[in-house]
Amino acid sequence: MAAKNHIDLVIKTLHVLESLSSSDFGKPLKQIVEEVGLVKSSVFRILFTLKEAGYVEQPESNGVYRLTLKTAGLSRKNSEKLNFISIARPWLHGLFQELNESVALAERRETAVILVDVIEALHPLRLTFHIGDNCPIHATALGKAVAAFVDEAELKSLLDQAELAPFTPRTKTSRKVLKAELQAVREAGYSVNDGETLSGALLVGAPVFDSLQAVCGAISVNIPTVRCPDGRKEQLVRSVTHAAARISEDLARVGFQRR
Repeated sequence: MAAKNHIDLVIKTLHVLESLSSSDFGKPLKQIVEEVGLVKSSVFRILFTLKEAGYVEQPESNGVYRLTLKTAGLSRKNSEKLNFISIARPWLHGLFQELNESVALAERRETAVILVDVIEALHPLRLTFHIGDNCPIHATALGKAVAAFVDEAELKSLLDQAELAPFTPRTKTSRKVLKAELQAVREAGYSVNDGETLSGALLVGAPVFDSLQAVCGAISVNIPTVRCPDGRKEQLVRSVTHAAARISEDLARVGFQRR
């Protein structure tokens, strides 16, 4: 089936474009022919067609060929679509399918950690979140996963601004205790919210890093404790940290940097 669907002319055209992309100043027809290994007439027809479509130009008659800005625009338009949410979404969806529990994505902003994407489980008993919600760094798995990996100065700024409100009797409201927990999160590579924002709820989070290895967000899985028997938490940790690592790899692959 693969051989039947193969279009040889498309491959030849891509080879010509790749040859031109390796030079900022363009190349003469003879050099392109040598590099792509095609007959001169075929390369000429491909270049002529690309010129007609606006992807290649030849500033001087019988001169060098070079790519136009229209070609660069194809890559730019695609990279603009590859934002934080769109890159993370496939892994978030995979995590949801694997665990059959609600999953969430948060983004690190200048003074807060904000929920930016959610896939909710279909169970009658489930945790409900809303995009745009703040994720407090002292109580939520998402907030702690981010705060644990910022530098000392930013952590101090976040702590100075944080109210450390007691959502439940399990919420940590001591800055000293919180700093110790964040250090443990940094060492372990994941965070836990065990009834700290909602009694009877367990959330496991993991940090996500951009192409410069700066923490830019976090993902979490959210589960009622009644659906968390022995061994389930360990599975959640493995799955969440794996998905977060894959998202970080994809962000690095496209050169994503947090704003």
